[in-house]
Amino acid sequence: MGPIDEHVGARICARRKLLQLSQKQMAEKLGITFQQIQKYEKGVNRIGAGRLYTIASILGVDIDYFFDGISPEILSIGSAADYASCYGTGFLREDDGDYKSDPMQGAEAVMLLKAFYSLPAKARTALLMMLTSLKNREDLDNDV
Repeated sequence: MGPIDEHVGARICARRKLLQLSQKQMAEKLGITFQQIQKYEKGVNRIGAGRLYTIASILGVDIDYFFDGISPEILSIGSAADYASCYGTGFLREDDGDYKSDPMQGAEAVMLLKAFYSLPAKARTALLMMLTSLKNREDLDNDV
């Protein structure tokens, strides 16, 4: 399909994993096969509007969740080849850090999110404040 389908599929996969739903469980809720879920998550098959609405409901997110993080460059790209030349094989530009693909798709990110949301609200706020202050400290460079 294209980069937008891949992005939407990756967001479905990330949210499904965060909720600890298997592809089979997700498929049963939708009345389709788990192979179809695999195709959606890989961006091989395009998801219709009605189906995407149902998926959003199952995953407990607003429909715009699936499009969060899509840059204007992706929206203006006409083909997968254009996308690859602009972004490589991942979702982030290669010069945007150490990641060659979307860091939110990794197991470490899922574990971090689960741990974060298991904390009480005040602890989450304090942790975010601490992380923000560390990020803004120039003297840290890369020596953490």
